[in-house]
Amino acid sequence: MFELRVLTGLHRGAALPLNGLTCHIGAADDADMVLYDPGIRDDHCLLEKQGETWILSAREGTVSDSEGHPVETSLTLLPGTPFAAGAIWLCVVSAETPWQEEAEVNASIPLPEPMNAPPPTPPVEAPAETPSAEPKARLPLWAKCSYLLLIGLLVMLTGSWLMQDSVAMPSAPPSDTRIPITSPAQSAATLQTMLNDRDLGNVQVVQQPDRIILSGALAADQLPMINRMLVRFQQRYRVTQPIENHTRVKGDTLPFRIIQVTSGAQANIVTADGRRLFVGDEVEGLRLVGIDNHQIEFNGKQQIKVNW
Repeated sequence: MFELRVLTGLHRGAALPLNGLTCHIGAADDADMVLYDPGIRDDHCLLEKQGETWILSAREGTVSDSEGHPVETSLTLLPGTPFAAGAIWLCVVSAETPWQEEAEVNASIPLPEPMNAPPPTPPVEAPAETPSAEPKARLPLWAKCSYLLLIGLLVMLTGSWLMQDSVAMPSAPPSDTRIPITSPAQSAATLQTMLNDRDLGNVQVVQQPDRIILSGALAADQLPMINRMLVRFQQRYRVTQPIENHTRVKGDTLPFRIIQVTSGAQANIVTADGRRLFVGDEVEGLRLVGIDNHQIEFNGKQQIKVNW
């Protein structure tokens, strides 16, 4: 599973799980990754998954590759390759990849080419007669013009080199002011409160030793609300365990995956997130009512029969 991480800017440290094939980045409230940094447009750019790579396309804003070069149309990204939206650096990496302490962006600055030495001054012929008080030789007009031209070129090259040194680069990341959460139980409670505030109480928050999983079946217009809520959570809190979004569109299929079925007197099933359900148990609004040698039956919000 991959996630989009913010390496610099006001939201440094935020991470968005990439569950779908597209991710809108911008300052609009309905964007998947919301950035309020200066220079970020409402619909700044679009990130799309194609096979094992990601395609970055500029929309209303500018984007740059890993070396800071502007990209006019689209850019192919491998996992782990940084890119910039405006002046903010981001990166698509595996969710298990540890965070670096400090994001480093190196920019190479071309040095000015060495100037050619000025042409030698032509020798001044000595006068035929050597009087007692010899006047100093005067430079011809063309030599004076050459010297003035070379001095002007030197001033221009020096100014250009100094300006390249001061080219604006992405600012150093600010100190992390997010609220730290070290307990998985505290993270789960905070997520549940945010879900209830958005009338998404039917989404279950499942704690596991190494992660927290959000699962449940939602209407199609509720899935973006979950994504925006997770972005707000990552921007406000600093957590140690990853959070995975397993919510899906509500339909006639089970809102979870079954990986093991046991029939007999102690008939039960095991879901993909590790929950074991016996006959009579209820999960996500569905009650397990029967398991025979060929079929599993659920009742509740809807009646579903699964062959196995």
